[in-house]
Amino acid sequence: MTEPELADLIPKPQFLQDLEQDGFVVVPNVLPKPSCDEFVEQAWEWLESASHGFRRDDRSTWTAEHLPYGHDRGLYNRYCVNHEAFVWRIRSHPGILKVFSQVWGTDDLIASFDGINISLPVNPEVGRTDIAATKPWPHIDQNPRTIDKLELYQGIANIAPNGPLDGGLVVLSGSHKLHTEHFDSTGGFRAHQDSGLAENGYNFLPEDVAWYHRQGCKQVKICANAGDLILWDSRTIHWNCTPTQSQTRFAAYVCYCPRSRMSDEDLKTKSEIFDLRKGTTHWPNKNIVPADRPGYHYAKPRRPDDSLDSANRERPFNEPHVTPSVLSLVGVRP
Repeated sequence: MTEPELADLIPKPQFLQDLEQDGFVVVPNVLPKPSCDEFVEQAWEWLESASHGFRRDDRSTWTAEHLPYGHDRGLYNRYCVNHEAFVWRIRSHPGILKVFSQVWGTDDLIASFDGINISLPVNPEVGRTDIAATKPWPHIDQNPRTIDKLELYQGIANIAPNGPLDGGLVVLSGSHKLHTEHFDSTGGFRAHQDSGLAENGYNFLPEDVAWYHRQGCKQVKICANAGDLILWDSRTIHWNCTPTQSQTRFAAYVCYCPRSRMSDEDLKTKSEIFDLRKGTTHWPNKNIVPADRPGYHYAKPRRPDDSLDSANRERPFNEPHVTPSVLSLVGVRP
């Protein structure tokens, strides 16, 4: 079966044109307000349950000592949060699936088992004071050996209002088109910035970012409303930033690709990963499980003193409803 690289739609929706041109786009009003409100409440409940005494209404608990592993950037991808019922409700939402079916030209999709983002604001008045705002960490989520072609579009289901100072995704617009030129002009990619042969990522230094700026790439802090869907090309240089006012950031990482990208054997493995409620990276078709990486120090969540976190879990607090839609996104077919 020949898989689509992108939907061959005539006329092509404007959001797809913008996505191809800029390397990112915001698709508005994909999720209804009740779905967002439910996610926010249950995300707070999860954070209070998975932590060491964190309470949303007690700022004295807004510290590393009380929060789960992943708190510094708000990226939670352990503790089986990937398979909590409230996360799967967003992952399997028809509005999101409709957009990705337009992207790929098929509704025969599989999903990643990615995590969520809950970023508490950092400021002395109403936020955290134990950490500083995150510094830029520009990177791509695609192997630099394959940057000459599109491989994946990533997604963020934006759950809460996300203005200029509310944290969120930052991109270098148009950078996805310039990597070959960049590496040709700088002598190729550097091993110490590469995530490795078996991984999919590359980190950029400030001088690299300056090169992209000189080529006309603009740094854009993406703003979005609750219910919007943010899409970006995995080759687009990006990072996330910290909210610095009063708004807590809530988001779910959502990513899909055609089921045809996986062999029957790999689909069986994907189903087993789901049955074990393990999380993956954003790649739906690669079965990369961070918690199973051999020798990876942070495979299991750790406390601030570097000890293993006793609050780690092997099943979610609330199991997902295994509906036909969920099974379909796992890759299971009748």
